[in-house]
Amino acid sequence: MARPFIAYIQNPPRADLYRAFMDGFSDYMIHFDMDETRFEAVFLVRDQNQPSRSIVAYTDDRPVAVMLSGVAHLDTGWVTRCGGLAVAPDYRHLGIANELMRRFDEQATGIRLLEVIQGNEPALALYERLGYETVRDIMYFQSVSTETDASLEPEPITELFETYYPSATHRPIWQVDVRTTQQQAELVRVEEGETTGALLFRGDLLLDVFGRDEDAEWLLRAAAAAGPIKLTLTSDRPALVEAARKLGFVQDDIAQFEMMKSGGIV
Repeated sequence: MARPFIAYIQNPPRADLYRAFMDGFSDYMIHFDMDETRFEAVFLVRDQNQPSRSIVAYTDDRPVAVMLSGVAHLDTGWVTRCGGLAVAPDYRHLGIANELMRRFDEQATGIRLLEVIQGNEPALALYERLGYETVRDIMYFQSVSTETDASLEPEPITELFETYYPSATHRPIWQVDVRTTQQQAELVRVEEGETTGALLFRGDLLLDVFGRDEDAEWLLRAAAAAGPIKLTLTSDRPALVEAARKLGFVQDDIAQFEMMKSGGIV
């Protein structure tokens, strides 16, 4: 069989982003069951993968692979993220993924960032070969019922950008960072006596926790007291991971690596 001609188009039609995404992830570890509207709402709007920076690979006018990408400027400089890389099953092992990542690196500004599911060895090998290094684990938890004596009061969301993000000693992952994604969020101040902290929610998803390590269990107990929540934790915040496990929160079987590659800052 002759090697097919592959054309790479940046800023393709959104319908082709969707088609290539669904085809490429059709046999993935996670099952994506979504229509085009939902795909746009989650991957383009919420997660801020920008069509103008994304690329689709075509053969005979069929979209057979996709690289989603977004860029943001944070206090530390520019960050460009690969928010999804997928190749249709019958077009793998033709160098398409490697070429999409080459183009991603070529157009990226600042730090290059991506996530890969732990156990996805082909993807991990590709990224490592291209110079990406694992910087931390990403873990997902579901809370159990808790009780708290702390008070929880809404705070203006402006405090997140004026106070909590600037003074934070941790770096949120892209998907839960309100500076890099487009998502409604609610900031809540937690207080009990002299102990204080803050929680950032989107519905039943706990996006972030602001407070001292020694108060980690107290903060998570307060976060889950009003009802079940889902939360994403990273290995560079061991106090929160330990607190979640001590409280009996259930860890998901799926975990990810966050990987980075240095780049020039413009």
